[in-house]
Amino acid sequence: MSRTSDRLVLRTLDEAVDLLLQDLRSLPSLHSIRQTSAITVECAVDGSIDELTACPLYSTAAIVLPDGTTGLLRQLEQSMEYGVLATLRPSGFRVSADEGRPDLIAAVEHHLGWVNRPGDWDVNLTRTGGGWVAEVGPLSWMRRFGRLERLPWSTTPLVAEVLVRLAKVHKDHRVLDPFCGTGTILLAVRRREPTAWIVGADHDPRAIVIAKRNTGRSAHLTQGKAEALPLPPGSVDRIVTNLPFGKLVGSHRANRTLYPAVLSEIDRVLAIDGRAVLLTEDKRLLREAIDHQKALKVIRQRLLRYNGATPTAYVLTRTRRALR
Repeated sequence: MSRTSDRLVLRTLDEAVDLLLQDLRSLPSLHSIRQTSAITVECAVDGSIDELTACPLYSTAAIVLPDGTTGLLRQLEQSMEYGVLATLRPSGFRVSADEGRPDLIAAVEHHLGWVNRPGDWDVNLTRTGGGWVAEVGPLSWMRRFGRLERLPWSTTPLVAEVLVRLAKVHKDHRVLDPFCGTGTILLAVRRREPTAWIVGADHDPRAIVIAKRNTGRSAHLTQGKAEALPLPPGSVDRIVTNLPFGKLVGSHRANRTLYPAVLSEIDRVLAIDGRAVLLTEDKRLLREAIDHQKALKVIRQRLLRYNGATPTAYVLTRTRRALR
């Protein structure tokens, strides 16, 4: 078990801090957990960092450092002795801040024996609005969970994690993504609930090929349209998907036909007590389609902000009328 006195700043998605806080507060190895901004949480680790490493709701983690070269080096030395860096054993670093950069590089090389490798770093020393931090490369999302093959319109991994949390996937649930793309949401389901039976469909053969490589044998994938799924009625417990919207996928005109058709298919394949989570920026069109259909209702919604987009995730269940 590695011991640490490091304070860490974790960065997540805007509007996902509450979910990250919920996850972190359930981990016995963490304490002094608090939100520090709309996208950051600060915490301290007591013991193994394995629990923190397994949490998929943050993208980067950084050690909080004191100002001044002497204090900064001392904190890094302590972390290497019995903190986060003792477990990860870094060797390469970079300094991305302009302030005192040459002198700091020389000091780190001399006192810590690390190699200045800007293109292949384990620790990135940078200055934020709150002061100096050491971003820990091995704790980045991709280093923890692996780099995924993607298409330009693929769902962002943290967005997928949020959607799966909203879906409330339980043991042995059957979970469908009818616009699965390269499989990002399906993998998030597998991380959240390993016993879930996951199935994905997409009309794009390129996406299905990539999704098969990303998911291996953990998902049942098929090429096909979301408006005509090869599934029997009432056969899935949860539907989680990123609907076509924006400039890269589909169009508002196409969605005017697509969204009502997809909702009808969701109504057909979803179990009586099922739940669907649909993400879109074509919000008015989806709400109009839901209201017109009358079989499903919105019970919750969450606005997300990332990469300049502001889509909303809608959580749907059946209406009382549909249950009769």
